[in-house]
Amino acid sequence: MTLGTTRTTTARLAGGARLVDALRVVSVAAAQLHSWAATTEGRRRTGMVLRSLDRAEWQVTRLVRLPGGGQADHLVIGPTGAYLLDSRAWGGVVTVDHKGATITPGGRPETAWTARGQHCSLAPAAAALGRTVSTTGRRSVAPRAVVVVWATFPERLAVAGGITYVAGDHLVEWLSDRSRHSDRQVALTGRHVLPSRCATSSDR
Repeated sequence: MTLGTTRTTTARLAGGARLVDALRVVSVAAAQLHSWAATTEGRRRTGMVLRSLDRAEWQVTRLVRLPGGGQADHLVIGPTGAYLLDSRAWGGVVTVDHKGATITPGGRPETAWTARGQHCSLAPAAAALGRTVSTTGRRSVAPRAVVVVWATFPERLAVAGGITYVAGDHLVEWLSDRSRHSDRQVALTGRHVLPSRCATSSDR
């Protein structure tokens, strides 16, 4: 191999590395845009259905700042308790197990991905929010961590990792009638699973 050939090969390798780096940047940006769109649309839909709650009985706060940073879409307080809501309008069929919510786009199992971000962060955030001191000087009750699913969600209601996953069109009914549903929700879903390891988890 001559010096000229070596330089050409090196240049090609460097160009290939730059192309891979550029593709990675594009991929990350696309994933972030997808996550932002799913969050924004989910929050909008949840806000719409929450309007049907009786405001004399329910208090709804939008974009709640959480201890330690970050925010949740809604904090809902009413006769059946307090609920910290994060909403997602995912594209695909949603199932829930010990890993969290798995989304399968277009019925293609090979493209399925798992959204572990809420699974690992929302429940601790709700607990931390409950530990904060209210304006009256008394500790507030920890809200229940809820992910509102705006997607095809055959289970409609599932529990995993300290989070309740509720189908968006079932949300208001579940909030209003939780005293009747709470004792049965495990039976409805057929599972009540423990949290998975969250150290290496990620959310799309």
